[in-house]
Amino acid sequence: MNTRDLQEKLLAVLPVWNYWIARPFKQLLNDGVSINMYYCVEVLRWRGHGMAMSELARYMRLPKQRMTKLADQLTERGFVERVPSREDRRSILLQLTEKGLGYVDRFLEEDASCFRELLERMSPEDRQALDGALETLMQVLSKLPVQEAAQRGEGE
Repeated sequence: MNTRDLQEKLLAVLPVWNYWIARPFKQLLNDGVSINMYYCVEVLRWRGHGMAMSELARYMRLPKQRMTKLADQLTERGFVERVPSREDRRSILLQLTEKGLGYVDRFLEEDASCFRELLERMSPEDRQALDGALETLMQVLSKLPVQEAAQRGEGE
């Protein structure tokens, strides 16, 4: 498959994804939690271990200065804590706390129920196909190289 065909498919799926997934998700965030704060918590949850702020900033494609502000906000909320790295005493890692994990669990159970309703309206075959597609998408996208957002001149 050539790049142009993939580009067209990617652009074709964006409006549907925005309508059914992204827009409702953004409306669900509450308690003063921004979308970037939520993404940080999810990335730390997916990784299953602490990450250096510079690594998390690259992964999230944010400038280091913005990552520092996000880390401060997440620490103030008790969602993450700063812990020394075992490998390098000079390095500080952001580690997800029980409160941060609890927020995601509560969000999935209470706030994201609109997704449950959407998924339950699908046939079992379509749910299975979506599950496979999302697994594949995560595998492929997780392999993309990360680079500094500041080097590309990006903000948020």
